[in-house]
Amino acid sequence: MLDWIQDRVGSFQVVALVTALVVFKKILDRLQDRLPFPPGPKGIPWVGNVLQMPLDKQWMKFADWAKIYGPVVGLKVFGKSIILLDDYESASDLLDSRGAIYSSRPDMPLANRYGGFSHALTTLPYGDLFHLQRKFMNRALNPSAMNLWLPMIAENARAFALNVLESPDKIRQFNRMYAGSNILMMAYGYKVDSPDDPWILRAHEATQTIESLGNIGAHPIDIFPILGNLPFRIWGKDFVTNMATMKRLLHEMSWIPYNTVKQQFFTGSAPACMVTSLLEENAKGAEFQNETSIIWASMMAYGAGADTTVAALDTFIIAMMLNPKVQKKAQAEIDNLLQGERLPALEDRQSLPYLEAILKEVHRWQPVAPLGLPHAVIEDDEYNGMHIPAGSMIIFNLWSMLHNSKDYPDPESFNPDRYIREDDGKIIFRKDVRDPEDLAFGFGRRLCPGRHFASASLWLATAMLLTVFDISLPVDEAGNPILPDLDYENGIVSHPKPYKCVLKPRSENSVELLSS
Repeated sequence: MLDWIQDRVGSFQVVALVTALVVFKKILDRLQDRLPFPPGPKGIPWVGNVLQMPLDKQWMKFADWAKIYGPVVGLKVFGKSIILLDDYESASDLLDSRGAIYSSRPDMPLANRYGGFSHALTTLPYGDLFHLQRKFMNRALNPSAMNLWLPMIAENARAFALNVLESPDKIRQFNRMYAGSNILMMAYGYKVDSPDDPWILRAHEATQTIESLGNIGAHPIDIFPILGNLPFRIWGKDFVTNMATMKRLLHEMSWIPYNTVKQQFFTGSAPACMVTSLLEENAKGAEFQNETSIIWASMMAYGAGADTTVAALDTFIIAMMLNPKVQKKAQAEIDNLLQGERLPALEDRQSLPYLEAILKEVHRWQPVAPLGLPHAVIEDDEYNGMHIPAGSMIIFNLWSMLHNSKDYPDPESFNPDRYIREDDGKIIFRKDVRDPEDLAFGFGRRLCPGRHFASASLWLATAMLLTVFDISLPVDEAGNPILPDLDYENGIVSHPKPYKCVLKPRSENSVELLSS
């Protein structure tokens, strides 16, 4: 009898606990429904803030709104929620600490459904395919795997400097060639011999085509997917042409290099590269598991990685032209280490802290992706007393975070010294200044998987340029310096406008070292 009573009491306690939890959940849901949406500019009924959205340099307008409404700004566009994150704290709190629900992508029908990007890692929603492609890229690009690629990067950096020596007026083409060479060799074992190589030109054309389609997720088709069923010609002739070009280029950039390596794999002549390694892991007789993900993971390394390195290299060159004292200080550091006896190597990186500070400032001064790529939250959430609805597009304003005068005084100036202090003649990195590289490669589970590769590529190219060349401003016929335009172009990746520079060998010795 006592056992029966105890069983019934235990069952009652379980039922009571479950009931209490259900009631508590309902109360929380109601409270959450009553929480305010993040503050933001007042919109218009039905359309929301669509007419207030800037078409150019969105990051600057978003930063202005944050000064009025705070670091978390809420917008509505035809009923869809957009959350702008303007400071590092809110971005880290949500995208890093709550990455389990903030790591998806907003639905982008124009790119995915109609543009051919449905299997691209950059646009995949958070899920199994995303994890598989991330795994493939991490295997090829993690810090341990980098040892496979460092000799290749070193060889390409030397070739890059030789090309600049022969034709300094083509520096921008050589920047693109160098960045593309590294990634194509890593992904497909493909060697680039010219800035006019068809694979380099394809990637450049693809980037320009994507940028021509406007801000990601902002096309009317992205807002009202049903519009995708209408003939594309209603959006204009250029739109039709660009969509067709994009689909063609995506096919050429994915299947052509992949099939080349695949054929080499079957004949036993495949080069050591990312695709070869993945084919070996996924081979099942004459077939391959996860073939689509292999194709897209390798293509996105090639398609997305090179463009950001090109933008950073261009910014470095502009910064050196405009800041000759910074350039001379970095060259003195290099000369003190190398003593004119050899060219720089990646093993020297820890011994050149001032150059490291320069590259941190390159990432901060002109971030290559001012707004990154938007995330999406998959569940209703609460943050600092505000309700963030499920499905909201989350945009982090990297440009604003890196131009915050509290973290980086006088943010418009290029000042590598902000990261360092000297202690008994030794350069020490300050711990009270946030490292821009902690932001530049993204947040949370969408952190750029190629960041170690990109960082090594950028470092060695800049070290090589500073060792061999003096970089200076050109002058006009009257002897006046021709300044570069610092009004960078709009786009997912923000490039400087065309510029001219002067690159002269520092000495006969540096030329001999390069040519030997």
